[in-house]
Amino acid sequence: MNGLTRNLGEFVSSLEFKEIPATAVETVKRGFIDCLGVMFAGRDEPVVGILREFVASSPGGEATILHDKGRTTAPEAALLNAAAAHALDYDDTAIDGHPSVVLVPAVLAEAERLRSSGAELIAAYVAGYETWAELASRDTDKHHGKGWHPSAVFGTVAAAAAGARLARLDAERTTHAIAAAASMAGGLTANFGSMTKPLQVARAAQSGLAAARLAAKGLTASPDALEHRGGFLNAISPAGRVRLDGAIAAGRDWHVLKNGLNIKRYPVCYALHRSIDGLLALGSGEKIIPEEIKEIELSIGRFQAGMLRHSRPQTALDAKFSAEFAAASAVVAGGVGLAQLRDEFVRSAPVQALFPRVKVTAVDDPDPDEPLFARSDAVRVTLSDGTVLAGGPVRYALGHARNPIGLDELRAKFDDCVGVALAPRRREALFAQLLELETLPEPAVLYRR
Repeated sequence: MNGLTRNLGEFVSSLEFKEIPATAVETVKRGFIDCLGVMFAGRDEPVVGILREFVASSPGGEATILHDKGRTTAPEAALLNAAAAHALDYDDTAIDGHPSVVLVPAVLAEAERLRSSGAELIAAYVAGYETWAELASRDTDKHHGKGWHPSAVFGTVAAAAAGARLARLDAERTTHAIAAAASMAGGLTANFGSMTKPLQVARAAQSGLAAARLAAKGLTASPDALEHRGGFLNAISPAGRVRLDGAIAAGRDWHVLKNGLNIKRYPVCYALHRSIDGLLALGSGEKIIPEEIKEIELSIGRFQAGMLRHSRPQTALDAKFSAEFAAASAVVAGGVGLAQLRDEFVRSAPVQALFPRVKVTAVDDPDPDEPLFARSDAVRVTLSDGTVLAGGPVRYALGHARNPIGLDELRAKFDDCVGVALAPRRREALFAQLLELETLPEPAVLYRR
């Protein structure tokens, strides 16, 4: 009887686009749209500039860098594009991580090399998503609690599965690709709020493609590398309560249908989005005057609170993982957007003055469907005159797969992120092409002006 690694290898190698449910296809296309949008927004961030100096570009390279910034090998294009897409922490979330920011750059880069169709792009994304979700679902405990960065850890194996599917490797070589990628995976929550966080997901995309390409050339790995007692799942498990055997749900009880994608409406850690929604619903920026606030209390989950490293942020990078900044921005600016994620705004006097008045209460009441989060978040604002304004409970932030935004709102985010990087007509054409991704003959069409 085959074990987990071989079962995933067989699933990935045999997956066909026609088998993927239509709802899943629509979800994947949203992931492509959102990821490409935030890539434009982040492509001038300092971490991307550093990596561009590290990566060798060549006119005859395999894949496109940052949409129109040159070419390089597919793994290195995936590295750069993923780093840009995650630099602002504005990309979608699901399955305790950021699936699209790893999978979309990896799939687009390798598909450009292979001249794969849009339908193949979608199938490869689904192969990666299902692999990621299958592995994450087998552990009772949350990897953030141990210090693992799930997007970097699971994402590496998922990108290998996606790359193997694009190259149409057989089950044996796909198994080796997945197993090899398991030894390349890693990433730490200690690096949240620094340039290394986007580097971690970028390396996942790069390493996953490298594993698939090496397996295609004959590299071997242990065919039980995921489930072995010294293998991937045991090694990264926070408490060792991990399921190593049993049939896989991937491709049968579709993970992508169950979990979907959560589109972020604020460029900060997703642990804060429900609280921001709650504060904005109270009328912050309108009815709540910052100078009249005595205290803002955010009630969030224990694991959520553990991801928020910075209580007195001084930079935009720090602010992405700060409950104090999220609350202050919502009140001072009436929102938390790209315009607020600037060092000068973070350091502004009205924002800094609110930090000591923000209190975070961590609750140990996990959501049964998403245990990384509390069952719901709530906010409470106490004014200097004793008035108390309470908001919540909020279980699903707007943009969550179970509380989705409409196509118009997705388009608005895309336009805001792309900005002036593309002329309006080209920006509209790119959005339309992504909406019909399954019909594209090859990825190169996306880059034509």
